[in-house]
Amino acid sequence: MGVNYIAACLSDVQIQVCKQAGIPVMPKGAYAASLGEITQGCVTDYSVHCFNSDALLTLANLGVTRATLHPELNLAQIRDIKKPIETEIILYGKLPLMKLGVPLRNGALTDRKNTQFYMHGDTLYNTVPIFMADKMRDAEKAGITHGRLIFTDETEAQVREVLHAYKRYKALNIPFTRGKFYSRV
Repeated sequence: MGVNYIAACLSDVQIQVCKQAGIPVMPKGAYAASLGEITQGCVTDYSVHCFNSDALLTLANLGVTRATLHPELNLAQIRDIKKPIETEIILYGKLPLMKLGVPLRNGALTDRKNTQFYMHGDTLYNTVPIFMADKMRDAEKAGITHGRLIFTDETEAQVREVLHAYKRYKALNIPFTRGKFYSRV
């Protein structure tokens, strides 16, 4: 079976590295992020809040070809969803936490542990990425056909290291989270 990877990159260097590795890069704005953006043949972003089989069926009836499942779902829930269209999950990356409307004046925000969040424009990202390269067989068992790799502030070497790990289903020695994939509801 296997999962097809798609990259979302913020820098030109990251785009170049992904293309060299044979990973398709979704152009900015390629994901429909709201019902008003959904058109025939589009791919939805996780912000469309696709949580269940009914949502996927509705999107399929609207002509969506692939839907990104919401990152709050665990692998058991993902497995049990009927999938009338291809589905995608975020397998790597710092998830956007919020849009601030305007960039921060000093460009930095830290939490109570003095960990600095990554900012890009007016978007605030989590401090550690979701990482699932060594758990890809679990994602495959959940019926996932596509996985998104989100690159924000990674260097060229880090992007190469992450791509290498995903192609080989290997662990990396980096701080990360599994997101909600293994949580109980």
